[in-house]
Amino acid sequence: MSAESTPRRVGPFELSDRLGVGGMGMVYRATYLKTGQQVALKMLAPDLIADPKVAQRFEREMAILQKLKHPHIIRYYGGSTSGSQRWYAMELVPSGALDKLIREKGPLVWEQTVEYGIQIAKALEHAHAAGVIHRDLKPANLLVASNGTLKLSDFGIARDTEATALTQAGKTVGTMAYMAPEQITGKHPISRKTDLYALGCVLFEMLAGKPPFAAETQPEILFKHLDEDPPSVREVAWQTPVWLEELIHDLLEKSPDDRPFDALAVQVRLEEVKTKAAEQKSVVGATKAGGGVTIEGGALVTKSLSQKKKKKRTATTPVWERAWFLALCLIVVVSGAAWAVWPASEAKLFAEAQSIVQSGNPDDLFKAESTLNRLKSRYPEGQHAGQVQQWLDDIGSIRAERNLNLRLNLGKDAETEAERLWLAARNYERFGDRLTALDKYDAMQSILKNDEPARPFRNLARRQAEKIRAELGGETDRVAFVNEKLRTADAAYRSGEELKAQETWKSIVTLYGNIPEFRQQVEFAERRLASPTSVFSRTQAAPEPESTDSDPVD
Repeated sequence: MSAESTPRRVGPFELSDRLGVGGMGMVYRATYLKTGQQVALKMLAPDLIADPKVAQRFEREMAILQKLKHPHIIRYYGGSTSGSQRWYAMELVPSGALDKLIREKGPLVWEQTVEYGIQIAKALEHAHAAGVIHRDLKPANLLVASNGTLKLSDFGIARDTEATALTQAGKTVGTMAYMAPEQITGKHPISRKTDLYALGCVLFEMLAGKPPFAAETQPEILFKHLDEDPPSVREVAWQTPVWLEELIHDLLEKSPDDRPFDALAVQVRLEEVKTKAAEQKSVVGATKAGGGVTIEGGALVTKSLSQKKKKKRTATTPVWERAWFLALCLIVVVSGAAWAVWPASEAKLFAEAQSIVQSGNPDDLFKAESTLNRLKSRYPEGQHAGQVQQWLDDIGSIRAERNLNLRLNLGKDAETEAERLWLAARNYERFGDRLTALDKYDAMQSILKNDEPARPFRNLARRQAEKIRAELGGETDRVAFVNEKLRTADAAYRSGEELKAQETWKSIVTLYGNIPEFRQQVEFAERRLASPTSVFSRTQAAPEPESTDSDPVD
């Protein structure tokens, strides 16, 4: 573009230099003529516009960006899919991508890697909650803003789990160096954990300056993703804390089931890396003044005593300056430092988790998740195994309900049978019919009994059922409850609260329309919706609350 003598116009934008070329088109620096704002403008290549699949993929990328609004995801401004051009404008990040930063300045320190990792995980959490899987996470798609924050970009091959799949069956998409095994083989479905594998590759590259798997040919790289264990990042970046290395190893597990649960779990573990490294530094800092022993990133480093200036010795050397005494002191210091990083006992780990959980804040449960998983892994039959599993179940239930609520707020529907059953029961409870809600919650226990992925919603249903039983008292008649609702709706309409009354009638039709026991109540509500002013007719009064088995219409 820079070679052209006159600026080019696209819609309300004036193009200048070309920023990059991708599989579907080109990205230009552009100016919005109305305000002078600088943007990045992506255009579909002219020779690809006639291809309906490519055009549909481009439009899907626009739709995905339009619904993702997050500080660590590139911002979408608008675009056009009509006529002979397809383009969209997005946030301009002129300083370049993460791969350029690594190429020019070399590997990052572990502290910066952790900060960037948290930002990427937050972006993924938002995308995954919206049903979007990126599928091509890599340093080249992570733009570094002028304030140092990362922006996830290029959703060109992202998969919207709510949309029709455009990728052909058996076709591999993604970038080889960051591709999860399930992207290569298709043995497991693409999921949010596919992006987590790529995140592990990116974290490794930030620390080592290169991805975990490299080879002369692409097939060799693919085979390494499938068959080889990833190298230890501490072999090339020795200052990396051991907890960060463990997280990267977990992210690079071959089976999606063995990777962290989701991007939120990754955030929690990255925060723990910072906390534990700071705690370790404070423990070892106390030894610096007395022995020349430090711990950096979990590794013991002993200073050379020969580098220190030797003191002149007198004929009678004090005991504390004798070699055997100094050696003994060194052993004590090293032993103490090693003890500081020795695996904690069950009691210590449980106390650590318990101190976090007992705050009463549900969000604190997530902070304890990593510790609880270590407890479960190291002491599966331990003294506190039952309590540990209960807390892990609570975490799973809270996470499942939050993810479902977020998708509902974005206008999406329930995806699984467990979610649909949970929503149905919850709707009855929110309407006030706790008896029907209780029946629904109890039914979930048997319907989902052998469905392990539904465990979080089984636990939610059991919790709500126990709560309702404790509150019900002598309330046992569901028909009486609905009759009372109809009577209350009539009273609301007469007092001028028309919308409230109509909402109640609609809820009765929706919730009880398929239950034969409530046929008469549903028909009454339908008549009220068709002719609300009938509430003023004495011949069409709602039933009295004590009328539990009569027609609601007099």
